[in-house]
Amino acid sequence: MSILLYKVWGDLWLSKSRSLLAVISIAVGIFCVGTIFGMIDLQLSKMDAAHKESLPSHINLILNRDVDVSVLEEIKALPGVAGVDTMSQLTVYFRKPLESTWTMATLIIRPDYQKQGFDKTLLEAGAWPTQNNLAIENLSAQFTGLGIGDSIEFKTSADKLILPINGIVRHPFVKPPKFGGQVHFFAAPSGGLPFGVPLNSFRQLLVQIASPYSEDKARTLAGDIRAVLATQQIAANVTLLQDPERHWGRPFLSGVNNVLKLMALTALALASVLILNTISAHLALQRNQIGVMKALGASTFTVAKIYLCEVLLMALMATLLAIPLGLAAAYFSSCHLLELFNINCGGFDFSPRAVLYMLLGGLVVPLLAALSPILLSATMTVREAIADYGLGADFGYSRFDILIERIASRLLPTLYAVAFCNLFRRKTSLVLTQSVLIIAGTTFLVLISLIASLNLTLNHEMARSQFAVRLSFAVDQPEQQLLKIAQAIPATEKVEFWQRLPVEMLKDKKVLRQKGNLGTQLLALPSASSLYQPLIESGRWLQAADAGKRVVVISADTAKLNGIQVGNTLQITLGSVKQDWQVIGIYRWLVAGNYAVEPVYAPLETLRTITQAKNMASFALIQASIDNPEEEADFLSLLKQRFQDNAIKLDVYNTLAKLEQNQYIRNQFNPVLGTLSGLASMIAAVGGIGLSGALAISVMQRTREIGVLSAIGAPANAIYRLFLLEGLLHGLVAWVLSIPLAYLAAEPIAGELGKTMLGIELDFAFDLNAVFYWLAIVLLLTWAASYWPARKAAKLTVRQCLQH
Repeated sequence: MSILLYKVWGDLWLSKSRSLLAVISIAVGIFCVGTIFGMIDLQLSKMDAAHKESLPSHINLILNRDVDVSVLEEIKALPGVAGVDTMSQLTVYFRKPLESTWTMATLIIRPDYQKQGFDKTLLEAGAWPTQNNLAIENLSAQFTGLGIGDSIEFKTSADKLILPINGIVRHPFVKPPKFGGQVHFFAAPSGGLPFGVPLNSFRQLLVQIASPYSEDKARTLAGDIRAVLATQQIAANVTLLQDPERHWGRPFLSGVNNVLKLMALTALALASVLILNTISAHLALQRNQIGVMKALGASTFTVAKIYLCEVLLMALMATLLAIPLGLAAAYFSSCHLLELFNINCGGFDFSPRAVLYMLLGGLVVPLLAALSPILLSATMTVREAIADYGLGADFGYSRFDILIERIASRLLPTLYAVAFCNLFRRKTSLVLTQSVLIIAGTTFLVLISLIASLNLTLNHEMARSQFAVRLSFAVDQPEQQLLKIAQAIPATEKVEFWQRLPVEMLKDKKVLRQKGNLGTQLLALPSASSLYQPLIESGRWLQAADAGKRVVVISADTAKLNGIQVGNTLQITLGSVKQDWQVIGIYRWLVAGNYAVEPVYAPLETLRTITQAKNMASFALIQASIDNPEEEADFLSLLKQRFQDNAIKLDVYNTLAKLEQNQYIRNQFNPVLGTLSGLASMIAAVGGIGLSGALAISVMQRTREIGVLSAIGAPANAIYRLFLLEGLLHGLVAWVLSIPLAYLAAEPIAGELGKTMLGIELDFAFDLNAVFYWLAIVLLLTWAASYWPARKAAKLTVRQCLQH
């Protein structure tokens, strides 16, 4: 080993604590980069791969009744249709053995599980369903605890039916039960007979269009198919369009991923700041040695090479430590989130891009961060290097220093004043240390404010919904019968009926684009309705005077996508009737992602005049005296039971309880908030490491000063308190500065996540309580970071200090 390598190794080994801090700092930054970019790449690639593997249908129409398969020949003959497949799904009631309560679920029936065309269901375990048994969906099995061999009791129109579970399947389009989805069972065609589903029929039509796919082609063909169905009095309640190359859950993650990328790069930048701080302090202590080396003939290049090798060696150790941990964290985090979309993660995998970023971030970024102080020290003259005594006695000469000293001496006790002035002795080190703590504080406050904004938005939405429960019926029902059943329950206070109808909207003879990829539906409600009103962005909401008029209120997303303004005229087709309607209002749509049906609101009186469907209802909105989720659940369960007893089937996808739906939306944010919380914790840890390192370096730089203080009578306890106070003051200054930065950053970040995950801009709220939470955290963090350096300073003897 050459003399220079001995020098490199000796510097690192003799300052093991400082070297370890530098390695950990770099490793944390690299770990964040690898975890986030690896997680993003794995999620998106596996989502798209699973989507393609399921052979997604381009058009998915959910029909209003059972349809005979003979209709398929006419649909297959339409120009542009490449293939069709069918399935049926219906609402059923089940219970486990020995249970008394019936639970609502969804039963899916496919004509042949061995020859599925599109939206393929995969067999996870066991066997496909047959006439005498069924399969349960994977997420439903996890949620209910049911598995192969368990028997389930179902309620049918004739009697009760007990069927064993023979398999577990994975379906690509199932909403998780924890997010408000229903339990899903799968049956063979003959298994649908006890539930009233005829053989050779279907309720859902799956279509693929001829290549190449485009959304416009799919939308046009969907209109042609609906027209064919309308000639036989068959309506499509929902029309879903799917991109065959991109998973439907991508929009849910896009805005979140942008925030995560920003946080990962922030963590790497903080690690670079710590490297810069550490190397600057190390070089300050090495100036005498640099002077000696240059006096003995060492060139600027040789000196720079020594310290660059030290940085490279620390960066290499950090990279080797961080890469396996980052790749493992990326894989397991991806698997956790993919499970929410019912995607099998498969065997261990990693992102090559993440590895590349970790190598670049781990090896190149620290060298670039350290290059400036190394070159500055390497170009010093022998006189400049040897003349530096390392006492740091340059404070107090500038006007700023004098001002700080005067303020501190007047307002603070002596020890506190000294500790406060010591913060500003090395201003570069102060800025670097503060930047790490400020970013950690800002991240924490932004995260808590994001949660507060979500809660405020949901509270405002709940305030606009005056109903407790919204019941949706599989088939329109007579109002008087529904009213009689609902009013028989004591808690019911008011019942309002809405009607739903498939709708085709055009502007200037061009089909409108919608954000909701389940298409649109017309929701007709009484023009004087008082149970619900969305947030109106422009124009106005429906009024009593609108009864009988052809006026609509549309979503802001549709208005933006199609250039629609209040006062514009749209051509709307309801069944076989096509008429001009006027847009009187534009509302803000609260929806979890894009996987939803987009409502178009219109007066119920107008719809009934056009369709002549008197006193029939698709929805019943019920106002009730309910105070908590438990009462709500009991009320909804009783309603479901009463309607089931009267042979009225509910549409599980559109039946909701207000408080329950509110909690489901919060649940959708939990995985993202958990990830952000983890990153915020890592950034806070980086801040603690940075402060601990800065104070440890300060102790080394001021060793002679500590000796002088001890020699003139300063007790060890005073020296300990001096350095501990410096750390705590670092935390207090960072706390004060992070508050305005967090306030400025929180609103745009909350807006971005709100648009991505809920389809709206969140109502912003800055959580003032979080300011004091962070104060407690930062004081604890800085105390922990300051303890060991302060204790080390207090234990130094006068002899040790003056020999330094």
